[in-house]
Amino acid sequence: MLICFFPSFYSYSFADVAADLTHQQGNISYMSGGIGQDESDAMEAAQGGYNLRVLNTDKAGHYSGDIRIVISDSKNKPLLDTVAGPLFYANLENGRYVVEGFSGNQHQKKLVTITGHKPIRVRFTWQQDITDDLLNQ
Repeated sequence: MLICFFPSFYSYSFADVAADLTHQQGNISYMSGGIGQDESDAMEAAQGGYNLRVLNTDKAGHYSGDIRIVISDSKNKPLLDTVAGPLFYANLENGRYVVEGFSGNQHQKKLVTITGHKPIRVRFTWQQDITDDLLNQ
């Protein structure tokens, strides 16, 4: 008879996944991920705490990761510069912002106005997932 047990330090909880996806840069708290079911579930559960929600997809609607996201204030001063997964959520103070996405040689820019906790949704649709470029080399 084979008996197996896994000590509790091997268990990785939902809260652990969410904590791994949560970051801070300057005054901006943000969450990035969405690869795999655990990350997608954690992102979905936490989205209520963020007033900017960015979705990165390819033209077919499939999630795209490794997207550089830059958020600047209304005077074009960069506030955040990070590489994001397909889902990117940030909590911003009220104001106007420029949200830019970069994937390979592609660049997209959206102007957003944050007022309160009402979520602003931005979708960047990329011609080709950058990971496709890497796989085809």
